[in-house]
Amino acid sequence: MEQALKVSETEATKIVKKKLDLAEEAEKLSKDNVIIDSNASKKLTSINQEKVQSTNVKSEFKLTTGSVDNIVAFGTIVEVDVEATQQTIHGVPLGEENVRVSVTKVVVANALLPFPIKDEIVRVADVIGTCVAWPRSLVIPPEVVEKEQGNSKFVKKKRRDMYDDDFDHDDLDILPPKLPLPLKELCQWANRFLKNGVTIHTNLGEEIFGRPRKVAIFRRDVYDMAHMKEVSNSIIVMYMSCLYQKLQKFKMLHMIAFIDPAQTGVLGCGNPTERARSLSACYAKGKSGQIFLVPYNSSCHWMLTVVNPTEEVVYFMDPLKRRLVTGE
Repeated sequence: MEQALKVSETEATKIVKKKLDLAEEAEKLSKDNVIIDSNASKKLTSINQEKVQSTNVKSEFKLTTGSVDNIVAFGTIVEVDVEATQQTIHGVPLGEENVRVSVTKVVVANALLPFPIKDEIVRVADVIGTCVAWPRSLVIPPEVVEKEQGNSKFVKKKRRDMYDDDFDHDDLDILPPKLPLPLKELCQWANRFLKNGVTIHTNLGEEIFGRPRKVAIFRRDVYDMAHMKEVSNSIIVMYMSCLYQKLQKFKMLHMIAFIDPAQTGVLGCGNPTERARSLSACYAKGKSGQIFLVPYNSSCHWMLTVVNPTEEVVYFMDPLKRRLVTGE
């Protein structure tokens, strides 16, 4: 019995000592875990802060098409450590006048991109998850956005004075120097009569473009011509109708034909495939050897393409000598 009691006391002592050792080890592990958790928490906090700082650095830009007022999306500029002349995007040269952007927020999902990528990435909604080229002049920096918001009343009034028919009564009183006399007389006439929505309008028959066409010239169109601003396709069409009358007078209509700019522009004329089919249909209706004049607007600049389908010859004429990024 005494030996048994001694053995049991010894075993009990060992068990208690083991429990104490385990308790100390557990406490040590707990402290280590606390330190590890603390470090992980600090690291996680650091990562979150980096994300926040990254988001703040890459502020959202306004992405516009046609004009700086037509906002279609928000995005960030993606900088690449390569010279602009050597940069490509989706296998196509980026161009010195463009920047690489990543769309973060879509405003107008169906808006056409300034430079569509084949038939796959054509609209703004298609850009999510990839990068595209965008004209630098149509990317509005955040600081400009904030400035416009701070002076929204002033900016709005200034734009209305320039473009709105009801608020530009004095614009055509002040004309650029050395303005050609016919244009000066047109400005004086427009300043007097083209008010309150009154327009110069005419209906063109099917003989020019193969389909009827109604053209209206607004007061702001005359202003744009006088001040060397980008003109609307209505001005281009009206000028083409004058050329048509000259050709008719000299019996040269069998030599030259016209393409309606409403069929070729980047904005509102479908994707490149649809535009190509439309042009192909026009060429098929032409006479043998006939030359087609094709005006084209890349959303911010007018260019001219002269096409001879019979000889399969195309002349691309751009006074700014730029290259189309899409190669369209």
